[in-house]
Amino acid sequence: MKKMKIFVWFLIFIIVSCGTHNKQEQLEKLIEQRNQLNEKIERLKDEIAKEDEKLQDGRIAYVNIQQVNPREFKHFIKIQGSIESDRNILIPPKISGIVKKIHVKKGDRVKKGQLLVELDGSILERSIDELKTNLELAKTIYERRARLWEKNIGSEIEYLQAKNNKESLEKRLATLEEQYRQTKLYSPINGTVDEILIKEGESASAGFGAIRIVQLSALKVKASLSEKYISNVKKNDSVKVFIPTIDKELNLTINAVSQVIDAKNRTFNIEIDIPESIKGVKPNMMAEITINDYTNKQALTVPQKVIRRISGKEFLFVVENEDGTMVARKRMVKTGKAYGGQVEILSGLEPGESVITFGYQDLADGQRIAIGEKIYKTEEK
Repeated sequence: MKKMKIFVWFLIFIIVSCGTHNKQEQLEKLIEQRNQLNEKIERLKDEIAKEDEKLQDGRIAYVNIQQVNPREFKHFIKIQGSIESDRNILIPPKISGIVKKIHVKKGDRVKKGQLLVELDGSILERSIDELKTNLELAKTIYERRARLWEKNIGSEIEYLQAKNNKESLEKRLATLEEQYRQTKLYSPINGTVDEILIKEGESASAGFGAIRIVQLSALKVKASLSEKYISNVKKNDSVKVFIPTIDKELNLTINAVSQVIDAKNRTFNIEIDIPESIKGVKPNMMAEITINDYTNKQALTVPQKVIRRISGKEFLFVVENEDGTMVARKRMVKTGKAYGGQVEILSGLEPGESVITFGYQDLADGQRIAIGEKIYKTEEK
């Protein structure tokens, strides 16, 4: 029975696998058929345009055109970043102990050196008081031994023992007092209490964060970019930073660009400082960064929609005047970067030429065209 179940599951697995594989094969065949049909359609258009001049004379396509002239073209990349603080400090107690008193609450603004937390130091206090009493006695004995020794009364060893005892107690007292000072946590910077991770009456462990202080005047946006952009993005480049949470867009500059690629994800980091005058920005908010990574001041651009592809090559239709008649001519082109619905033409077009931007879908090479009101009415619809 068990073998039968295993056999049934094995058959189901084979059927499902075959079904998935067959669908993938069907998709690939359909894509190939579509590409072949597109090529046949374009080839037939060209043959009809060449062989049947009478038909072509009777078919006038109404189109819209755009003259191509050099202009500035900019390409932008958009990435996600997060807002962080350079002064984001999680303060740990230096010694373990019971939390006696928390002097601040979340959201309080604090100054450098302000007392934040007290741990229970009662045992250290008693030890210090006891040691101070012993030290007073040791000082008195030492001073008397010193006076007698100056008069050559008594032995040197008694003098040295009294001196050593006093100095030893002084060092122990200094150690205890330092330990007692460590029962208190002070803020190392001016800032705002962002997080309190301990409670009064609970035990706090040495080295583990207790209070987080954030300095909001030192905020920055940090983001990671793909390594392919490392030669295009530089320090002091202008960027736009949009913070959705507060619906605010800022025009800022890049303050730092890492020159080291992260081996794990093949990215590098950038940092953008946020001015103190910008209100409402908080650490860990998300930010959308728009970076101008490419500019061509003398680019020839056309609407991206007019670019058509066949057999891996790109083409569009331009207007040519042949013996006083306007006709559409297929022009093979090489494109560059695209942004905002426009694409850069690297070769295949000359300044001043006119590109067909509407009605190009059913055109054939050499077909007569006309430009008039009819096309504008069609566009309005």
